[in-house]
Amino acid sequence: MNESEQFHIKLSKNFDKTQQKLIRDHYRKNQVGLVKFVELIQKFLRILSVDPRPRPPLGHLEPWPKGCSREGLEFWKLEFKMPQLRGAAEQGRLIYLLNLTKKEVVLIWIYTHAEFEKRPPDKNLKHLLLEIMDNYEVSDESNNLADSGDGETVEDKLGENKSNDS
Repeated sequence: MNESEQFHIKLSKNFDKTQQKLIRDHYRKNQVGLVKFVELIQKFLRILSVDPRPRPPLGHLEPWPKGCSREGLEFWKLEFKMPQLRGAAEQGRLIYLLNLTKKEVVLIWIYTHAEFEKRPPDKNLKHLLLEIMDNYEVSDESNNLADSGDGETVEDKLGENKSNDS
């Protein structure tokens, strides 16, 4: 597949918010885990830009919350292991919308099994999905994926660690 056939990745405001919460709750004091987490998310972005319909066990089509499905859109969930976490928190989830017509993937929510056993409540998902589909409040994929929640990127922190080691 050449670049013109690739899917464009977009981030919802909710994805940014839930990603920062996940980093704050699980990786604030774990630099190695944070770096591995960011690398994992970047790997998923590369995968989704080429193949937004990954096969199980990584990805599967999710049922829409009642009353919000739209023609031409699909609702997907990735299931994966979170780096350096244990128990239910080790089971990561990423929910996204797939727009085949526009060749776009919109990241909606990232969470762990410890937060939600199956997925966030349908009431919350429905409200969020309708807001995103109607207003399309998303941003392009950017370096904010590497932001560790305190305004510094992972690369900034790694640079600090290098200077502290010398």
